[in-house]
Amino acid sequence: MERNLIYELAKTLQKTDGLEKDFLEMSTSLREAIEKNYIQKIQMAAGNQKAFAVEHPPKEVTLLRAIAPFLEEGSRKQLHELTRSLLFMHSLQGVNQSVASLTQDGGLIAARSADGTGEDLNPQAAQIAGLLMSIALMDKF
Repeated sequence: MERNLIYELAKTLQKTDGLEKDFLEMSTSLREAIEKNYIQKIQMAAGNQKAFAVEHPPKEVTLLRAIAPFLEEGSRKQLHELTRSLLFMHSLQGVNQSVASLTQDGGLIAARSADGTGEDLNPQAAQIAGLLMSIALMDKF
């Protein structure tokens, strides 16, 4: 007896359990790849930018930190919030300066990565990277 290929195909298509499982696996793999290739790198860059701002605070933050011990507890909390805001703004300024240095002249630019390889970067890619890093910084402060 000859196999009915249409029957076998219809039987396969009728089973939605396998299809749902396949879509779940694909979406999980896609989510993991996006997390690994993009989100973790953005979060790490934002964390590094915050650490730099905390280690090298602007003089206003240093002054506010010096004043804090002489204030009442409630005022100290407000001062702490103001200090966080200033550090956040300082971090954003650092991101903006990095983007500006990469996008000067509005054309393609050559830049060196941490591993020493050079690549031509599109200025819009640098601007998008700066925007994504700025958004990630909001979560860091």
